[in-house]
Amino acid sequence: MTNATHPIPKISTFELRPLTGSIGAEIEGIDLKSAKDDEIDDVQNLLDLHHVLAIRDQELDPTSFHKLARRFGPFSGNPIHTPLEGFDDVVRFSRSAEDTGPVVGEDWHMDLAWMEVPPGITILYGEEIPDVGGDTLFASLSAAYEGLSDKMRELIDGLIGVHSGKGVYALNASHKNAFSVRESGQAIDDIETEHPLVCRHPATKRRHLYISGALSRFVGMTEAESKPIIEFLKSHAMRLEYTCRLRWAPRTLTMWSNTCLMHAAINDYQGQRRVVLRTTVAGTPPA
Repeated sequence: MTNATHPIPKISTFELRPLTGSIGAEIEGIDLKSAKDDEIDDVQNLLDLHHVLAIRDQELDPTSFHKLARRFGPFSGNPIHTPLEGFDDVVRFSRSAEDTGPVVGEDWHMDLAWMEVPPGITILYGEEIPDVGGDTLFASLSAAYEGLSDKMRELIDGLIGVHSGKGVYALNASHKNAFSVRESGQAIDDIETEHPLVCRHPATKRRHLYISGALSRFVGMTEAESKPIIEFLKSHAMRLEYTCRLRWAPRTLTMWSNTCLMHAAINDYQGQRRVVLRTTVAGTPPA
């Protein structure tokens, strides 16, 4: 099943171009700061359909970015990153041209998958973007589920995954255990949460896998028993026909349906500065 099988919402004020047959679309011709309510509704419907939207040429500062994000729903909370001064829901990620180390998010992952209620939407805005590099990869967990054989779907339906932050943020020895829950100080490695392996999108009811780097095992199974299934599903989800590669540009706002996909940052822009704003929108418990 591809995006084209779902009803297309009515759009009359901006141009939409799908990025691939399975995931992602690019929008031009809309000023989100002055968008009407029905235009915001259209953007939400298109996000439900395509999972990833890149909306070009938006003039935003932290305040307008915050106001825009809240039109899509309340803040999900961010237990890890320190917000920008004056905000509780906006983070600024800045990487200098001199930084040659790893970036958080290089591995395929889902944002905060180990939370009881992970973010439903992640939103990033490019303040400063490298001339070349710094793309983001996305993989549709809906298309990946639909691409499984009937027998494989029968095998995994009903499995409950155990998710934790263990290893998710440990990109190298210097990053190990660098993150903790801000309010409690609890190490992410110590948190475990259970979520169904197969879920439905809350709006479209389309089924999708719920997998990420945080998935360690299945309830009732050992890690050794779980590992072959997890590794197969991750590898399957990263097949090229289920993915898209988003090229950033200054003033691009990108939003994605967090629990329906995995994404990965490409660390190929050494010697260039990159600055983005980030926030998230509350979701619903995966089910």
